[in-house]
Amino acid sequence: MIATRYATIILSLGLLEQLHAVQVLGTTGNTTAPGDDPSFANVGTLNGASAIYLGNRWVLTASHVGSGTVTFAGTPYAAIGSVTQLNNQSTPGMTVNTDMILFQINADPGLPALTISPGAPVLGDDLVMIGNGVNRSASRSYYTVVQGPGPGDDIWTPVGGPGPGVTAIFTSASGNAVRWGTNDVEGINLDVSSGFGTVRSFGTIYNDDLAGRPNEAQGVTGDSGSAVFHKAGAEWQLSGMTHAVGTLSGFDNIPGGSTSAVINNSITVISDLSFYRTQILGIIPEPGSVSLAAVAVLGLLRRHRA
Repeated sequence: MIATRYATIILSLGLLEQLHAVQVLGTTGNTTAPGDDPSFANVGTLNGASAIYLGNRWVLTASHVGSGTVTFAGTPYAAIGSVTQLNNQSTPGMTVNTDMILFQINADPGLPALTISPGAPVLGDDLVMIGNGVNRSASRSYYTVVQGPGPGDDIWTPVGGPGPGVTAIFTSASGNAVRWGTNDVEGINLDVSSGFGTVRSFGTIYNDDLAGRPNEAQGVTGDSGSAVFHKAGAEWQLSGMTHAVGTLSGFDNIPGGSTSAVINNSITVISDLSFYRTQILGIIPEPGSVSLAAVAVLGLLRRHRA
């Protein structure tokens, strides 16, 4: 059911609005690495959005973000060489190309190479999301909503606080920062297009439950190209790259902008990198593969919902 609903409500996280971290329910912080760090420093800023350092000077981002100078830990790195757009491997029903590109930068930023997950996510997998989206307001705003018959015509009326029939919104605030938050997988095997090519995807749903999930994360404008990690055993793996957002509520004309404001049942759509892993590794060998090649030359959670 989730997959069917996703298909009709996807909104791009691209340059549709002025691009300025994931928004996190319980804090406007989380701007330094968590204690169990999945590779926070490997997420950089690019064209007002996000990019991921994979290793060997290669960077991954969304096609609609584009290539250019990427900043990691305050240091800019220029793009060099040609841009490679990933494709959908002639999969029936999907566009030829997908909304992801790879390019190299001019210097090694001194960051570890990432392991791309070899398997597709499963429902309930715990995730850490890291991205450079718009900051959120310090507190919620409250509205009643009258839905119109067409697109973009819902009427939102501000009210003083929560109550029956009232929708709470975190709107965007000025500035931006790379930020982390958590969520879990609630939709899988989704072939999603937001206008930039079909992407094999999985999805998360934002639940406004401060007591139960204070670090609950939702993608917003600027998180295109950002990283989503899952821990397999003792190893953090890069499971996906954020590329679109939407809402299961059916609301439109949301105050603050549909890709910047966050309401209950907002969704984040994330590329399933396991689907593209072989293709990526044909360009960027994993650290283990590189190490083994060098040796040869030398002769040798699911989280339960509250």
